[in-house]
Amino acid sequence: MDVRVTDTMLYVMAFVTISGYLFITGFSFYQLKTVLLFSGFLFGLSPIIQTLTRSISDDTIYAMVSICFMTNLCLHDYSSINGDYMSKCVSLNAAIFAAVCLASRQTDLNNVLSTIIIAILFFGVIPPIRKQIASHTWLISLFTFLSTSLAVFISHLHAPFVIIPLVMSIFACLIVVPAFFVHLQKQKDNIYGPWMKLY
Repeated sequence: MDVRVTDTMLYVMAFVTISGYLFITGFSFYQLKTVLLFSGFLFGLSPIIQTLTRSISDDTIYAMVSICFMTNLCLHDYSSINGDYMSKCVSLNAAIFAAVCLASRQTDLNNVLSTIIIAILFFGVIPPIRKQIASHTWLISLFTFLSTSLAVFISHLHAPFVIIPLVMSIFACLIVVPAFFVHLQKQKDNIYGPWMKLY
């Protein structure tokens, strides 16, 4: 099923991504110039991205995308403070490479742009914002609720058959897995012995 991205949806995604980037870095003329330059390059290179992997088979692309997303999951900085800089870079590059590979399989330029913009939003903009608001738990709860509601609403509009698996996976990720993790914390047992360094 080929879902076409309308111009309005593309503009909204681009606005949210640019606003998030400017929120992270601070609004200045230099940052605005960087955003406009990057957006221009992305828009100008989208026809090239669309035909980038035309000669490569679908199975190879999907295998590369799977490996890149697993690399992103393994190397992502899950801490609320600044962690290892190298793993963050590799994680972000793997996710953007996977998004470019997926975007190159799209048939419409709007879909190519939106795939890359969504990847930049989810992998480049949202994690730093999440770290900035980590001290405010009510903001995280509000952000989680709004993004989940938006995902369910968009799925209902464009692919209604996905709603039941989506809601089940959201329920599992937000309720079942954290509850299981809290339950397992009671079972945790630290073993101390002579092999431990004493401070």
